[in-house]
Amino acid sequence: MTTNGFQEITSDELEVFGLSSYESRVYLSLLSSGIRTAKEISSESKIPFGRIYDVLSSLEDKGLVDKQESRPKKFVAKDPKSTLSNLLTIKNLELESLTQKAVLVEEKLTKLHTIKPEESLFWSVALGEKAIGQYIEKLSETKKELNTIVNLRVASRMPQKDIIMTLIDTITILNSRGVSIKILLSGVSPGSLEEEYMASIAKFFDVFDRKIVKYCLKCTTAFDVIDNEKVIVKVMNPVKPDEFFAWIYVWQKKFAEELKPKFHEMWSDAHELRIELK
Repeated sequence: MTTNGFQEITSDELEVFGLSSYESRVYLSLLSSGIRTAKEISSESKIPFGRIYDVLSSLEDKGLVDKQESRPKKFVAKDPKSTLSNLLTIKNLELESLTQKAVLVEEKLTKLHTIKPEESLFWSVALGEKAIGQYIEKLSETKKELNTIVNLRVASRMPQKDIIMTLIDTITILNSRGVSIKILLSGVSPGSLEEEYMASIAKFFDVFDRKIVKYCLKCTTAFDVIDNEKVIVKVMNPVKPDEFFAWIYVWQKKFAEELKPKFHEMWSDAHELRIELK
């Protein structure tokens, strides 16, 4: 409904600020009707009379309504400017309290989260663009150790905006937490390094100590071993070999322990790039 070209507000628009449906209807009714008794408000807002005093009391507590202590009691809506200010203050206080509680709840939930597959197996598969976000999410959950293979050719050609910098940002955060990290760069041989891949390599060496970054000539399969119990296998697209087809997440300690020596074998055979990175 519109009045003189002005679109009237609905109760839904007030509910997002923390008011109930009844509270919104009563406040809107009072705004347009002026001073009213509880009986009149109940009739005009179509709120059951048995509920009207509870609703008015709540609105008064929230600073939206003033009450006149007469017989019968009368009520009037406060100015909308102060009303919204009061509602925002209440929401901010609730958010601050919720944020503080979240820290304690997270600690308690973390203590409960003790079930870890060992001999049992949990796995999931992610395909396409959605897989990249899930892959980054899994990496960010690393607590102690990350051994990762980054295929520069594939990462540099991903449609997502600067996936390499996203990887670097994620690994940087892990590094600041004290996570043990080894990064094997693969995908391009040093003898045929193109400028676009040189830039990608430079980004890694600009951020990380060369001791945790090496170049692998024999990394035919890209995978990550996380915390010696989780594995991410990156499956190449057989139709387009320069693209990842899927990420396979495997949570099984036995598999991770079997794959970790394979990573260390490749790490031992890997090389430092003896080139100038501009």
